[in-house]
Amino acid sequence: MKRSVGQQGRTRSTILGVALLVISLIAAGWTFSRLHTHSSSPNVGAGAADTTATIDASLATPEPTVIATPDYAALNLSAKSIELIDAETGGVRFERDPEAQHAPASTAKIVTALTALRSARPEDVVTIQDSDVVDPALESNMGLKAGDTVTVHDLLVGLFLPSGNDAANALARFTGERLPDDGQPPLQRFIAAMNAEATRIGMTQSHFVNPSGDDADGQVVTAHDLGVGARTLLADPALRPIVALPAAEVRVGGPDARVISLTNTNELVLTNGVYGVKTGTTDKAGECLIVAYRTAQDNLIAVILDSTDRYADARALLDIPTPPPATPAATPVPSATAAP
Repeated sequence: MKRSVGQQGRTRSTILGVALLVISLIAAGWTFSRLHTHSSSPNVGAGAADTTATIDASLATPEPTVIATPDYAALNLSAKSIELIDAETGGVRFERDPEAQHAPASTAKIVTALTALRSARPEDVVTIQDSDVVDPALESNMGLKAGDTVTVHDLLVGLFLPSGNDAANALARFTGERLPDDGQPPLQRFIAAMNAEATRIGMTQSHFVNPSGDDADGQVVTAHDLGVGARTLLADPALRPIVALPAAEVRVGGPDARVISLTNTNELVLTNGVYGVKTGTTDKAGECLIVAYRTAQDNLIAVILDSTDRYADARALLDIPTPPPATPAATPVPSATAAP
């Protein structure tokens, strides 16, 4: 029986479809076999090994960075008392006789500033009196004269940058006049307030008898207490920016209106990362320094009392780089012009 043309076409299509299916299955099986053999073979090619190593390395847990703790006890430090603390927590990193009492020199001005701002505002204007002025040949000063008018803020700048005793006297008198009258002169009322402020913030082993820090019987601080005072000062939004200034200009009003240029006595504030705090030097106190220093890893305050080289001590404690020596200026070439 003859098949119709349509039946023959359908038969050819069916046979062709089956043939293509068989070929596809064979090809798929061969590909799977190659992949299976390649992945399970112990003789993996170099390219595949590199890919596996890259993936493993990306998934590995990174090793933590280990920062070595300095051996502070091995440092050659000249200070008799030291306290090195974390500026944020107050935790002690290193100490040497931190509770020994020493003459404070101008580090006392930290408490002077804190006490003044308890009763005065930075924008208050103070008229300088004769009793505020000091002999510039004998005492550190900001250059005040009787009759000058200065804001409390600018007196604080003069208190910290050039360590002005005239600024300390003016702040103490002006603030003392605002304190309750207990029958004592304004200066004595201020000194009583200084000691109350020291106790309030935790400087329990310190005592003050004048606002400038000049050597005087009974005026003492400890390294531990000054660390407490420095942390308190640096938490004050009015004082923190001042102690970090390398230099400043203040405007003085009154009969001799002028601008006074002031430079910080703390030479380390020119170092990147240093943001305060105070120097001090007298015959009895020796060299004193409170320095705050921030790096990517730490934020520290070092208190150095009765040192013979406070900056060397600070650089060693805080690992502050020593600046390169200044390059001497070239000697000018003499003129070749003949003498007449």
